[in-house]
Amino acid sequence: MPRHKADVLDTEDRAARAIGALELRGEVQLRDGSPVEIRPLRADDKAGLAAGFARLSELSRYRRFLSLTTRLTNGQLAYLTELDHHDHEALVAIDPASRHGLGVARYVRSRDDPREAEFAVAVADDWQRRGLGTALLRALAARAREEGITRFTALVQAENRSIQALLQTLGPVEQRPGEGGTIEVSLEVPPESGTGEHLRKLASWMRAAATGQLNSRLGGRGGS
Repeated sequence: MPRHKADVLDTEDRAARAIGALELRGEVQLRDGSPVEIRPLRADDKAGLAAGFARLSELSRYRRFLSLTTRLTNGQLAYLTELDHHDHEALVAIDPASRHGLGVARYVRSRDDPREAEFAVAVADDWQRRGLGTALLRALAARAREEGITRFTALVQAENRSIQALLQTLGPVEQRPGEGGTIEVSLEVPPESGTGEHLRKLASWMRAAATGQLNSRLGGRGGS
């Protein structure tokens, strides 16, 4: 079998396994009782992703993309939706009633360390502080564990002293210089049967990410 065809089949198999694993989850209920569906992002979600991006406030866009991006280019949409579900995974939350996309969480595996991945989450402004970011990132952490990822990384603005202080309360957090006045921080992805302390640390990261206190480079790739 030609290598290209084998790669395509392998990607399709990974996507099928990812979708199958999340279909077992069904709907999840947020803190306020709202039901949402969470599933892997697909290549045919480009229009929905673009519409969801348009609903983000200017501040939310900047915090997640580190630039004043006003729209997603075709190249970015391809990068963000055409995934291998192994080195690059993304999960989307959907309102069961309207079928609108409400948020996306994703990871991209590090080229330097295959056990490490940068993660990001974007939640529609009117759905923030309802537990959606936490639900998305719990599902993303489960997918990361399945694919052999043991650490998540994210970016913090160097001048954001409050979030740096929060991270320091969570125990050992690795830090290294990032790009454009940022600091890259790293935290262990807890095992599925992790302790309450593990889950508390990850939950604090999730809240910081969902409210835009952790930044990401993941949306700025893909070209025009």
